[in-house]
Amino acid sequence: MKAGHKITLEIPDELYEEITDFRKKAHISDAKKAVCKLLEYAITLPPYFKDFDWKRAEKEADVEIKSGKVKGFSSVDDFLADLKA
Repeated sequence: MKAGHKITLEIPDELYEEITDFRKKAHISDAKKAVCKLLEYAITLPPYFKDFDWKRAEKEADVEIKSGKVKGFSSVDDFLADLKA
């Protein structure tokens, strides 16, 4: 990573824990590189994903689940058979 601009951030502990988890899972050597990778990812997302109302979609999904409008499958084969039906 090429040096650039220096920015100081104050990150809440719970967010820093998530960054630390990401860093470990992505095998990134330090938190600064992990934050840069996450920022790069966030700013290169397609507009659809940036503008999508995830909270609203989650609430709608919860309503669908509670009302029983979902199916569960015990295997991938059962799921594929249902798709083909």
